[in-house]
Amino acid sequence: MKLYTTNFSPNCRRVEAVLHHLGLYEEVDVQRLNLMAGEHQQDAVRAANPNVKVPTLVAGDLNLWEANPIMIYLCDRAGAEEFCPSDLKTRFEILRWMSWEVQHYNRALGEILWETFAKSMFGGGPADQNKVDAGLENFHRFAAVLEGQLAGRDFVLGDTLTVADFAVGSHSALAMVPGSQVPLDDYPTIKAWCLRLESIPSWGATAPDTRAEAAE
Repeated sequence: MKLYTTNFSPNCRRVEAVLHHLGLYEEVDVQRLNLMAGEHQQDAVRAANPNVKVPTLVAGDLNLWEANPIMIYLCDRAGAEEFCPSDLKTRFEILRWMSWEVQHYNRALGEILWETFAKSMFGGGPADQNKVDAGLENFHRFAAVLEGQLAGRDFVLGDTLTVADFAVGSHSALAMVPGSQVPLDDYPTIKAWCLRLESIPSWGATAPDTRAEAAE
C-alpha cells in the first residue's frame, strides 16, 4: 500500500492514526508531501485521485480517497472487529457519526480554525471575524449534540474506542489551541474526551509538532 499524506492535516492525521492503531504503519509506503511546494500536483497523485488532494491510499488496483472510507477500508482489511465492528447496527452508527462530523461538527471547527490561524499560515491575511462568528454559531449547535452523546461515556459509542472517535476527534489538538477561539471550556465533556484521545498512543503519535500548526 502507498499513502499520500501531508503534515498538519486533520484528515491525514486520522488516517495515519488508524495505521498506527492497527499496527500497519510500517507496511505502508508513506509519501509525505509538501503542499506549499505543490508536491501533491504530481502525476502519480492525480492518477490516484482526480481531486489531487490528500490523504489518498493506493492498495493494489484500488485507489481510495477521502479519509473516512480509507479508515473503514484499513479496519476491514486488518479485521479490526473491536475498533470497527462489522455488525450492521454498530457499523451504521459509525457511518452516521462519520457523516455527521464531516457535514456539521468538524465543518464548523474547520471554519473557525481556518480563519483564526491556518489562514495566515497560507498567506490569506487576517481572520474575518464575521466568518469566525458564523463558525462559532454552528459549533455551539453541534457541540451540544456531541456533549450529550459523550455524557456518561468515555468514547463516542460507549466505553470502547472505535474508529468513530478518530473521525469525530480529527481536529482535537487544533481545537485546544487557545488562539483558535474554539470555546471548549463551555463543553467540559468534549474537552475531557479530546484530552483522552490525545493520551492514546496511536493518536498521540500523529499529533502536530506544535498545537499551533494547522490544517490541510
